[in-house]
Amino acid sequence: MKARTLVSLLGVPAVVAAGALSVASAATNAPASAARSVVLGKTTNYPASGCPKEDRCEVVARVTGIQMQADGVVHPFRAPVDGEIVAWWLKLPQLKSTQINSFSELFGGGPAAQIAVLRRGKRGRVRSVRQSPTENLRPHLGARGRVRFKLAQPLRVKKGDYVGLSAITWVPAFAVNLDPVDDAWLASRPKDRCDTPSSRDPERFARYYKNTDAHETASTVKSYRCTYRTARLLYWARLVPTEPPASPTP
Repeated sequence: MKARTLVSLLGVPAVVAAGALSVASAATNAPASAARSVVLGKTTNYPASGCPKEDRCEVVARVTGIQMQADGVVHPFRAPVDGEIVAWWLKLPQLKSTQINSFSELFGGGPAAQIAVLRRGKRGRVRSVRQSPTENLRPHLGARGRVRFKLAQPLRVKKGDYVGLSAITWVPAFAVNLDPVDDAWLASRPKDRCDTPSSRDPERFARYYKNTDAHETASTVKSYRCTYRTARLLYWARLVPTEPPASPTP
């Protein structure tokens, strides 16, 4: 594969400034009626990934992200109430086999992701409270509509918690070249790792991605100090509010 083609596949500089997400559908057997559920990440407009076009195909790799603004909606993944996450979704584009092989070689395996319940603290510190199982995304690439991952064990959330998306290896559910004011995401990287290297510098690129920034371990704290604009992580999550306690009988 020519170096020029590899660069266009990666779109690494935009990984620093982008993010994409997918939409949700109703969960069955939820602990409360679907009518009361909340779709985190819901917006009026949903962008699409540029894949498989080689000059627009970009992915998010080895990092956890929280979409902080999407289509002008602020904090779309902050839980408005206590409850449980019962399902989540990704919008996964079609990729060429050469693209899949290249990304998998560069980032340590086939596409894989999980969601995490995150609690923000001071000075950019974020605690991972709990996480979903990791999902192998390769069988779902190019699926029509959005791919739903139902959780056998719902994830409890408190009001004010965030739901983030972790690219355990790499995730192509990512839309770029969006409005810098309306779309921004926060990454689990310290300040000195905000500037992701270009694949035109293969040695620095390999060195940078040798270690992961993904927030994979529950009950641990990481620095989330990198905000990237013009992009959107294409994920969604369904939150079912906790049933209020029954009023005592007089």
